[in-house]
Amino acid sequence: MTITPGRLVAFLTPVIFAPLAGSISVLAARYLPGVDIDEGSLQAIFIAGATIAFGKAALWLKGWQDWEKREADAPGGVADLPLDHAEVHDDDGLDQEPALAEDAVAEEDPAEEDPVDGEELDFDDGDLEDLLAAPVAAGTED
Repeated sequence: MTITPGRLVAFLTPVIFAPLAGSISVLAARYLPGVDIDEGSLQAIFIAGATIAFGKAALWLKGWQDWEKREADAPGGVADLPLDHAEVHDDDGLDQEPALAEDAVAEEDPAEEDPVDGEELDFDDGDLEDLLAAPVAAGTED
Protein backbone atom coordinates (compact mmCIF):
# COMPACT_ATOMS: atom_id res chain seq x y z
CA MET A 1 0.00 0.00 0.00
CA THR A 2 1.40 3.37 -0.99
CA ILE A 3 0.81 6.45 1.06
CA THR A 4 -0.72 9.08 -1.19
CA PRO A 5 -0.69 12.76 -0.27
CA GLY A 6 -4.43 12.61 0.38
CA ARG A 7 -4.02 9.84 2.96
CA LEU A 8 -1.10 11.66 4.53
CA VAL A 9 -3.11 14.87 4.95
CA ALA A 10 -6.11 12.95 6.27
CA PHE A 11 -3.92 11.24 8.87
CA LEU A 12 -1.72 14.18 9.88
CA THR A 13 -4.44 16.84 10.15
CA PRO A 14 -6.05 15.63 13.42
CA VAL A 15 -2.75 14.36 14.81
CA ILE A 16 -0.40 17.28 14.06
CA PHE A 17 -1.85 20.12 11.94
CA ALA A 18 -5.00 20.95 13.95
CA PRO A 19 -3.32 20.95 17.40
CA LEU A 20 -0.43 22.95 15.98
CA ALA A 21 -2.81 25.51 14.44
CA GLY A 22 -4.73 25.77 17.72
CA SER A 23 -1.51 26.24 19.71
CA ILE A 24 -0.24 28.92 17.33
CA SER A 25 -3.58 30.73 17.63
CA VAL A 26 -3.39 30.67 21.44
CA LEU A 27 0.24 31.88 21.43
CA ALA A 28 -0.63 34.68 19.03
CA ALA A 29 -3.62 35.72 21.16
CA ARG A 30 -1.62 35.64 24.38
CA TYR A 31 1.67 37.29 23.33
CA LEU A 32 0.91 39.65 20.45
CA PRO A 33 1.24 43.26 21.56
CA GLY A 34 -2.00 45.20 21.57
CA VAL A 35 -4.20 42.11 21.88
CA ASP A 36 -5.95 41.88 25.24
CA ILE A 37 -7.72 38.54 25.66
CA ASP A 38 -8.68 37.03 29.02
CA GLU A 39 -7.53 33.55 30.01
CA GLY A 40 -11.04 32.08 29.82
CA SER A 41 -11.42 32.61 26.07
CA LEU A 42 -8.09 30.99 25.12
CA GLN A 43 -9.82 27.61 24.86
CA ALA A 44 -12.27 29.06 22.32
CA ILE A 45 -9.34 30.51 20.35
CA PHE A 46 -7.64 27.07 20.35
CA ILE A 47 -10.82 25.46 19.00
CA ALA A 48 -11.18 28.14 16.35
CA GLY A 49 -7.58 27.65 15.18
CA ALA A 50 -7.99 23.87 15.04
CA THR A 51 -11.28 24.24 13.16
CA ILE A 52 -9.59 26.45 10.57
CA ALA A 53 -6.94 23.74 10.08
CA PHE A 54 -9.64 21.09 9.62
CA GLY A 55 -11.46 23.30 7.10
CA LYS A 56 -8.31 23.93 5.07
CA ALA A 57 -7.44 20.22 5.11
CA ALA A 58 -10.94 19.33 3.92
CA LEU A 59 -10.67 21.88 1.12
CA TRP A 60 -7.30 20.47 0.08
CA LEU A 61 -8.66 16.90 0.15
CA LYS A 62 -11.61 17.92 -2.03
CA GLY A 63 -9.21 19.41 -4.59
CA TRP A 64 -7.03 16.30 -4.43
CA GLN A 65 -10.02 14.05 -5.07
CA ASP A 66 -11.09 16.20 -8.01
CA TRP A 67 -7.56 15.98 -9.43
CA GLU A 68 -7.50 12.18 -9.02
CA LYS A 69 -10.90 11.93 -10.72
CA ARG A 70 -9.70 14.08 -13.63
CA GLU A 71 -6.56 11.93 -13.99
CA ALA A 72 -8.62 8.74 -13.96
CA ASP A 73 -10.94 10.10 -16.67
CA ALA A 74 -8.03 11.17 -18.91
CA PRO A 75 -7.69 9.09 -22.09
CA GLY A 76 -4.04 8.17 -21.49
CA GLY A 77 -1.78 8.32 -18.52
CA VAL A 78 1.39 10.34 -18.33
CA ALA A 79 3.36 7.10 -18.50
CA ASP A 80 1.90 6.44 -21.96
CA LEU A 81 3.38 9.61 -23.46
CA PRO A 82 6.51 9.18 -25.58
CA LEU A 83 9.59 10.91 -24.26
CA ASP A 84 11.68 10.81 -27.43
CA HIS A 85 11.52 13.83 -29.78
CA ALA A 86 11.38 11.58 -32.83
CA GLU A 87 8.30 9.80 -31.48
CA VAL A 88 6.48 13.05 -30.76
CA HIS A 89 7.30 15.01 -33.94
CA ASP A 90 7.36 13.76 -37.49
CA ASP A 91 10.33 15.62 -38.97
CA ASP A 92 9.82 14.23 -42.48
CA GLY A 93 7.28 16.79 -43.67
CA LEU A 94 8.67 20.00 -42.17
CA ASP A 95 9.66 21.52 -45.54
CA GLN A 96 6.14 21.31 -46.93
CA GLU A 97 3.80 24.27 -46.74
CA PRO A 98 0.62 23.67 -44.76
CA ALA A 99 -2.61 23.35 -46.69
CA LEU A 100 -4.62 26.53 -46.31
CA ALA A 101 -8.34 26.99 -46.55
CA GLU A 102 -7.89 28.93 -49.82
CA ASP A 103 -6.28 25.86 -51.40
CA ALA A 104 -9.32 23.80 -50.50
CA VAL A 105 -11.62 26.41 -52.09
CA ALA A 106 -9.50 26.51 -55.24
CA GLU A 107 -9.77 22.74 -55.64
CA GLU A 108 -13.58 22.82 -55.65
CA ASP A 109 -15.62 22.67 -58.85
CA PRO A 110 -15.42 26.09 -60.58
CA ALA A 111 -18.96 25.72 -61.89
CA GLU A 112 -20.68 26.32 -58.56
CA GLU A 113 -24.33 27.02 -58.26
CA ASP A 114 -25.70 30.21 -56.81
CA PRO A 115 -27.21 29.35 -53.42
CA VAL A 116 -30.11 31.78 -53.99
CA ASP A 117 -31.61 30.78 -57.32
CA GLY A 118 -29.57 27.67 -58.24
CA GLU A 119 -28.15 29.13 -61.45
CA GLU A 120 -24.55 28.52 -62.41
CA LEU A 121 -22.17 31.32 -61.48
CA ASP A 122 -20.16 32.44 -64.50
CA PHE A 123 -18.25 35.60 -63.77
CA ASP A 124 -15.57 36.81 -66.10
CA ASP A 125 -13.48 40.01 -66.30
CA GLY A 126 -16.05 41.94 -68.37
CA ASP A 127 -18.84 41.49 -65.81
CA LEU A 128 -17.36 43.99 -63.37
CA GLU A 129 -16.99 46.64 -66.08
CA ASP A 130 -20.61 46.04 -67.18
CA LEU A 131 -21.85 46.47 -63.63
CA LEU A 132 -19.92 49.72 -63.14
CA ALA A 133 -21.07 51.17 -66.47
CA ALA A 134 -24.75 50.32 -65.98
CA PRO A 135 -26.94 53.04 -64.41
CA VAL A 136 -28.32 52.30 -60.99
CA ALA A 137 -32.07 51.90 -61.33
CA ALA A 138 -33.06 51.91 -57.70
CA GLY A 139 -33.48 55.35 -56.17
CA THR A 140 -32.31 57.47 -59.13
CA GLU A 141 -34.58 58.96 -61.70
CA ASP A 142 -33.41 61.24 -64.52
